[in-house]
Amino acid sequence: MRDYVSIIIAYHEGKPPKTIRIKKSYLKLAAIAALSLIIVSFISYLLNMGLIFERGMVLAEVKRLELERLQTLDERKRLEEERAKLSKRLKDIENKMVAIEDHLAKRGVLGKVVGVGGTSYKASQEDLSRVEFLRERSEYLLSTLKSIPMGYPVYGNITSHLGWRKNPFGKGYEFHSGIDIEAPYGSRVVATADGVVEMAGYYGDYGKAVLIKHPSGYMTLYGHLSEISVKAGQEVKAGQVIGKVGSTGRSTGPHLHYEVLYQGKLKNPMEYIVWR
Repeated sequence: MRDYVSIIIAYHEGKPPKTIRIKKSYLKLAAIAALSLIIVSFISYLLNMGLIFERGMVLAEVKRLELERLQTLDERKRLEEERAKLSKRLKDIENKMVAIEDHLAKRGVLGKVVGVGGTSYKASQEDLSRVEFLRERSEYLLSTLKSIPMGYPVYGNITSHLGWRKNPFGKGYEFHSGIDIEAPYGSRVVATADGVVEMAGYYGDYGKAVLIKHPSGYMTLYGHLSEISVKAGQEVKAGQVIGKVGSTGRSTGPHLHYEVLYQGKLKNPMEYIVWR
């Protein structure tokens, strides 16, 4: 009897109670089945919740990727617009470079160079290549301009110009090979362009003088100095002091005699002092 469990069912209608006997082994199996069902149901619930969570994560990732795609398209559009603007600016710079070099060439300040109105400026189509090309051209142009005489070697009144003039020491006329700039005795005289000192010392009627050779094909001469601050073979920069105003040589008073030559031919210094 111990292997059974009795269940008594009582009725309220006055019927005699009913007894049901169930083997304990059946109850254990039922309990195990019920517990297994509960465990399986719980595991199924957890799996479903995991799938739901994973699905939510996937949907969130899809949404994020879609947002990134849209942002990438917007960024690409913005970059294309920026590149178009950059390309236009580069073209404007190219045109200005051509105009600058062409203007300098026409004025005789800059010799005819490759690229002015030619194919060099138009050969580079890629932006990076064009930037590199313009960088090289701007460096060339800057170095060239630095080697071209510009501005006053000393500030003062110009008392004599290039050409024939009345002889200040007597009768008749004489050819004057430069300009005379009147300035106080001892005023600083500066080089008007980068170059190398060709001569520094006493130079005939010019008295104490400095002759500078410039890589652009120009030469400048500074005469009647009272002092010389440089020596032959020395490299000088535009604006560097090379001496002081004096009245040495064939001179009527303190002033600077200034000459500009290009490829051995005299040029009017006024065209380089004040650009018109």
